[in-house]
Formats: sequence, C-alpha cells, structure tokens
Amino acid sequence: MSKRFFTSDFHLGFEALMKLEKWPFKTIEKHDEALIRSCNERAKADDVIYHLGDLAMYGMDRHIDNGADNGLDVKPMEYVKKINATFINIRGNHDLNNRVSSICDSMHIFLSKRYPSVTLSHYPTYDRRIDASCLHAPIHFCGHVHSQWKYCLDLDHKIMNVNVSCMAWNFRIIAADELICLLDLLFKKKPNELFRCKADKGKMRFFKE
Repeated sequence: MSKRFFTSDFHLGFEALMKLEKWPFKTIEKHDEALIRSCNERAKADDVIYHLGDLAMYGMDRHIDNGADNGLDVKPMEYVKKINATFINIRGNHDLNNRVSSICDSMHIFLSKRYPSVTLSHYPTYDRRIDASCLHAPIHFCGHVHSQWKYCLDLDHKIMNVNVSCMAWNFRIIAADELICLLDLLFKKKPNELFRCKADKGKMRFFKE
C-alpha cells in the first residue's frame, strides 16, 4: 500500500538563506543532497510526497544579500528526477521561474477517518496570501514559516495549522502517520494549552502554550 509524505521549503541552491538561518550543513550542495536522500530513504517508488512550496528559484537567489553572487544556478527538475516517489509541488512564493510544474496553489485531501478534511497550501491560514478555499477545513498543513513553530492554532478561523517545513522536522520528510499522531496529541489539549495566534488591531499576536 502506498504511503503519503509531506514537506516544504527545500530552497534548493539557496546558499545565502542557508547561511542566514544557519542550517546544519557545510555547503548548500550537502543540504540539497540530504533532502533528496531523505526523500529516497523514506519514500518508495509507489509513494507520494507533497512538497508545499518554495522548492527553488531558478537562478534568482543571486539577488539575495545585496546582490552578492551567493547562489547557484539550480535546475530543480534535475533534483526532482532523482526522487523515486511521485513528487507533487504546491506553489510557494519562491517558486518563480524554477521550471518545475507546480500543480496548484492549494488542495484538499482526505487524511484519515479521524481527520477526513485537511487543506494543503504554502501559507498558514493567518497569512493574507492564503487561498480562501483553505479556510473551510479544521486542519491545515503549510510551510513558509520554516522553524518558527511546528503547529499553531488560528483562533480567528478556528483552524489547526501544522507546519511541515523541512526546517521544523530536522530536514526530513514527514509521513502521514506521524502527522496523525501529532494531531491526536494536539486535539487532546485545550486551546489555552496550545501555541496559538489571533489578529489584534491589524497585527498578528502569538500566544505560547
């Protein structure tokens, strides 16, 4: 039986960002290789990997760091072809001109009997760029925030956001079963026991557990 995996924010070839966020790799090539290896070690040929945006920007990361030439001319399809499983990329804000076909901006999936309705998008539900169709399910998988948080309850929309960014999960893809276990733990808690957010006078406020 095939399995599903989730991840986001590979940022292939983005050396300037690696240095800025201090990712645990000596070179950007090591970073890129580790992510592809995680895909192939965990996912088999008949599995599906959902990557929720920011795969790479073809040649555009050179404009980071005051124009310094710190990026690589990354050709994302060369990396994607190395992945054994079916690889689905949902469009992120860095997926510009990267020559990888992003399937859409968002989608709905059936996760399990306990959690039948889950939306997928690059952005968390409190982001103004979120697709409105993602605001009608109780659970939302996203990326974009990198390692800022692993989950966040959006009090305004009453939606549990789960961050599947590779930075939040030790640069590895996450199996659906692992996310179901996390949701089981989260939904046993009261709202005031969770990391959560709420809009307040035009700004987003975050509250710790």
